[in-house]
Order: sequence, then C-alpha cells, then structure tokens
Amino acid sequence: MKRLVLAPHMDDESLGCGGLLAKFPTECTVVTMTDSGAQRRAEFDAAMAILGVTHARHLGFPDTGLGAQMSAVVSTLDDLFAELRPDEVYLPFPSLHQDHIAAYEAGMRASRASMSPQHWFPPTVLVYDIAVYDVNLHPSDLRWNVFEPLTQEQAEAKAAACAAYVSENPGGPHPMNSIKELSAAVGSMRLVAYAEQYALVRKVRA
Repeated sequence: MKRLVLAPHMDDESLGCGGLLAKFPTECTVVTMTDSGAQRRAEFDAAMAILGVTHARHLGFPDTGLGAQMSAVVSTLDDLFAELRPDEVYLPFPSLHQDHIAAYEAGMRASRASMSPQHWFPPTVLVYDIAVYDVNLHPSDLRWNVFEPLTQEQAEAKAAACAAYVSENPGGPHPMNSIKELSAAVGSMRLVAYAEQYALVRKVRA
C-alpha cells in the first residue's frame, strides 16, 4: 500500500493524518506544498521523526499563494503522482484557509481520469480533517464517513508531532493542545479508543 498525504503547510499533515502516519510510517509519503522558512522546516523534520516517517517531498510554493499558481501546482502533482503511483491520496478539507482550498482543488484535479496514458489515476482519494479550522467556505458534499482506529501510542505520537510545531502553537485552549482528546472523542463515537476521521471521495476496489 502506497499512501500520499498532501499538506498545504508543514503541520497540516500531523494535525490531519498524524495518527495514520504513526500507524503506517513506511507506507506513507508526505508532500508539503508551501515553504514557510527554516524554523517550520526544522519543526517538520522533528514531527516526522516522532511519527517515524522517512519519505517526504517539499514543493516549495509560496505560503498563502497556492491558488494563484493552480496550473503549476496541478502540473507538479501530475508528475509526482506519475512517479510515485500512490494507491491512496489524502487531501485537506477545503475549509477556511485559502491554501487548503487550493490544495484540495489541485489534488482533486491531479486525481482525475486523464486522456494521457502517462497520467496516474489514484484508486482511492480521501479528505482529512484539520480541527483548527471550523468554518467552511468551500461548498462540498464531503462527510466524515471513514474512521481510522488508533492505539493510545499512535494518538500520543500524533499529539507529540503536533507539539513539535512550537512556532504554530498559540498556547492555551486550542485544538493543537487537545490532539489526543480530539482523537479520543472521534474514536469513542465509533466504539474504539482513538480514531481519525476522513471523507471518502473515491474508492476503486482492486
């Protein structure tokens, strides 16, 4: 199984898919789409070390500017999909942040069925939740309908990875400081100890 997680910013992968990454570290490649400087890159490296992920790509588009370069972003993802041929692609929910909307749209376009024989059509596409954004500006019919069970160790690794992003933590009551508790809340509603939630866009059975 080859899983590809698209992160608009370095921290989104841990906030949305940290448990999945801790559960399947050798199967996952994290692709960060924007560059926010050396400190965030160091925090990303620390988070990946906590999760055990060793495969990452950095596209380096300007922070807050993904939407203005949509053609280039989609073309880059087309090439990346063709190279890596992922079985599952994970996209951010298109919520409040403009880069999240752009990353979702670019990922959906790159996941299309194409007339080109070189184009890779990922059989499974899912959207992940980033709890720090609770306002949805992008109309969609996405619903949380896939739940990844996590162990306590995986939930704690996710929380530790998120905590590695010191520059992004506002302190005090905040979703970034309640990662394990949020995983427990999602899990307990599905009769497991911890879980992450995803919206299934497409699944082509093997």
